Amino acid sequence: MQTIKPGLTTLSDALDIAFAEVPVMTPSEERPISDCYGAILRKDLVAQVSVPSVDNSAMDGYALRHADLAAIDGPVSVVGASLAGHPYNGTLPKGSAIRIATGAAIPDGADCVIIQENVKANADETIIEIDADVIAHTSVHQNIRWLGEDIKTGDTVLKASTILRPQDIAIAAGQGFGSLSVAQPLKVAVFSTGDELAKPGDPLPPGGIYDSNRFAMIGMLRSIGCEVTDLGLLADNFEVLQNALANAAKSHDVIMTSGGVSVGKADLLKPVVDSLGEITAWKLAIKPGKPLMRGKIGDCLVIGLPGNPVSVLVSGLLYVLPLLRHAMGADHSKLAPTRIPVRAGFDFKRGTGRREWLRARLVQNDDGEFEAIAFSSTSSGMLSSMVWAEGLIELPENCGQVSKGDQILYLPLQGLQ
Repeated sequence: MQTIKPGLTTLSDALDIAFAEVPVMTPSEERPISDCYGAILRKDLVAQVSVPSVDNSAMDGYALRHADLAAIDGPVSVVGASLAGHPYNGTLPKGSAIRIATGAAIPDGADCVIIQENVKANADETIIEIDADVIAHTSVHQNIRWLGEDIKTGDTVLKASTILRPQDIAIAAGQGFGSLSVAQPLKVAVFSTGDELAKPGDPLPPGGIYDSNRFAMIGMLRSIGCEVTDLGLLADNFEVLQNALANAAKSHDVIMTSGGVSVGKADLLKPVVDSLGEITAWKLAIKPGKPLMRGKIGDCLVIGLPGNPVSVLVSGLLYVLPLLRHAMGADHSKLAPTRIPVRAGFDFKRGTGRREWLRARLVQNDDGEFEAIAFSSTSSGMLSSMVWAEGLIELPENCGQVSKGDQILYLPLQGLQ
């Protein structure tokens, strides 16, 4: 049974609520398929042609009529060739063979292909000899790929809401589509807050730190195809933030920021959003990343992430990216991260009430089995831990202890981006 701290929402519930409350925000556009990698398909893709488009050979070899094989007692004449794009013109004569290449159309009358390695051919390949054992083990339809075996005309080959991978683009191209109906990119304005922050490249003032969160946010957003406007660093000043958010909301679908969402005196983002619109969700039962805000200003979605860099990355990968993909029309039921059961290679004690993610990687133990090891610190300020990590270990809300050898869940970082 989960034990959730009062006033906090689980990540699962927060996403379900957000999916229900945040509409698909972007219209569709027709885009050349070469520009559709990672985009979200908005219309079902229905096959225009069958694949294969003709019965064809799966191997290089010789096409024959299976019924003729039993009568073969000596050399067989090769009366022609069928090459990919250049089919044999005519019907296979009784007792003869056709030289055939992989992907070439099966000649009329042929119904099996014997691979070239199992045949002895003379120098100009006009005569072949086939051993009796090869003949005995050749079946009708052997090494033939049939018309429509892979795809039939009228099949739905890709569903609307699919996030297009290289293989999806390839199948669209194989169907002759030069363009696809996909979601237009979300327009997202990004900024960081904090008077202690300095822009990379500028001198670092005493007690200051360089802003890294903005670059993490921009990278995550671009990885899912968003069109990003970088508003830079904004001071911890109510009027500055209010003017910036009000202006950005007029021309963007989403505003995303880091810092200023907790309860300190300088944490002004929440009251600023309250003054311009409304807060629809605040504080999640997660670690790192508890002070995470969702709100809106008019029709513009506002997402406020915590100020610590690990919190920005973890909450961005697990909450923001699924939500924004949903807002571009992705099937949110398929946006859950890959969770791999593995054995723990460490001991760990913690409090309960929040779902926690430890930075981790997989290593082989002395038995050759993979187990997960965790980074030495759980501090959300240690950005180097995310560089070291190859994945995250997920600990549920009611898990108070992990012992070496326990089965735990491992989320590869590559599957979250």
